[in-house]
Amino acid sequence: MRNITLLVLALAVTGATASAQTATNSTTPPKPPRAPTALPTPKAEPENANGYAPPLPREREGPSAEDVGPVQRHFVRASEPDDVASTEENDNAALAAIKAREKVALDKRISVPLIHDVQNDGSPNNNNASLQYELIYLNWGAVTKEQLEARLGHYFTITWKNGGPPTDFIARFQYREVKSQEVVRTLTQPMPRVHGAVRSYFAVTDKAYLAYGPVVSWRFTVLKGDTVVAEAKSFIW
Repeated sequence: MRNITLLVLALAVTGATASAQTATNSTTPPKPPRAPTALPTPKAEPENANGYAPPLPREREGPSAEDVGPVQRHFVRASEPDDVASTEENDNAALAAIKAREKVALDKRISVPLIHDVQNDGSPNNNNASLQYELIYLNWGAVTKEQLEARLGHYFTITWKNGGPPTDFIARFQYREVKSQEVVRTLTQPMPRVHGAVRSYFAVTDKAYLAYGPVVSWRFTVLKGDTVVAEAKSFIW
């Protein structure tokens, strides 16, 4: 009888221990999965020659040498030296012949009241504050040596006005330079539907200025078709 009692107690203790272990296992969080010891083999992308855009060119640092400046863009410029031998108006005799063929019918309603010129020769030291400011204005934005040289030149701002109805004109600037002597060069600017006061801008700059020097004489004309309707010229033209 005593052995039977001991056997029953042993079975009861074993069952209680198993129940406690089952309860403990049900509340324990699951263990994290083990990290893989090796990564899968990478797969190469399919070949596609047109799948990617070409690399972008490197941006230039700072202003470029081709930048002539915001002021100079208003001017009709002669910046490169031309072949003197091939210039059509190469002496006074040829100029006189051209003038003889030129149609002139001056219109009193069209006038040239003001011609302003400034020479930017790279020496801003001047006691005139207005002139000094104008040179600074012309050279604004120039950083490199090439940009400063591109702004050297002789600049003309010509104010003229049409008191008649709006009409299409051509502004023409003829000039001689110091070193090119009698050679006459010409710059033109279309001026559509002009009425009232307007301005025309002409300049000899950069290599042309360095080769032949500043403008020594000039003639400005306003053409309606092929006829000169207004003009202004320097004293020694």
